[in-house]
Amino acid sequence: MVLALALSFWSVTQALAAPAAGKPPDNPFDERGGNQSAVASEGEASNDAADAEPKPDTAAKDEAVSSEPDTADGKDEDDDEESGLHALACLEGDATGGRRKGVQRRDFLKRHKFEVAGVGGFYASDALSSTYSYGGSVAYYPSEDFGLEVLVTRSLVRFRLEEPFNAFDNQLRFQPGVAWQGILSLLWSPIHAKFKFSEATIIHGDIFAVAGAGRTFHDSVLGLTWEAGGGLKLYFSRFVSFRLDVRDFLLPQEVLGRGRTTNNITILAGFSLWLG
Repeated sequence: MVLALALSFWSVTQALAAPAAGKPPDNPFDERGGNQSAVASEGEASNDAADAEPKPDTAAKDEAVSSEPDTADGKDEDDDEESGLHALACLEGDATGGRRKGVQRRDFLKRHKFEVAGVGGFYASDALSSTYSYGGSVAYYPSEDFGLEVLVTRSLVRFRLEEPFNAFDNQLRFQPGVAWQGILSLLWSPIHAKFKFSEATIIHGDIFAVAGAGRTFHDSVLGLTWEAGGGLKLYFSRFVSFRLDVRDFLLPQEVLGRGRTTNNITILAGFSLWLG
């Protein structure tokens, strides 16, 4: 009985003496533990203060960044104003800052003017012999780029290949003569240019295209005459200009019993007088 009581008392004593399995509570009287807690608290407080107070460099940088849009807006306004002035200068034809101008003032305007021209040149035919041609034209320009023209020319009509046969049998198979031609044309001047002939001489000009139709009056011609070509005009003064035309006249023609459509290349040059 006594032995059983002694064993029970020894078991209880060992249980009370055994340490707890979890982490022991902090000792409030331990000075080192208290110092560590204080240091940790002070560190957290200093970090909070540092986060709350902005740094001088950061504040200055933020202020510079906030001021950049105003500067950019001012620069954009200056660029817009400068580009607007440059566009206006281009339209007025004044050079600014050595820049290339896109739209330039023309020294000569054709709108609502009449052009009276005298021309002459070379006439090369497919079926007949090449010869010369001369005549005149009257044109009216309702706008700067488009005009209507009436061209009248006179040219000789000959067939020189027949001359050896005529000398052999004295028979005339093709009757030479004169052909008159009247053509109504539409002129289109899409390109305005300047030509430099010397250091002090710059002449304005137009490169134009022409197309039209009309009649060629000769016995060998069987129908309408169609025309297409182009040319160049140089404006020497307010009233006088030089012109150079290259035109192809297509016409149905019968020579020695054989009919076909022929190409007749004509190169004409002359001077024009402007009225209006």
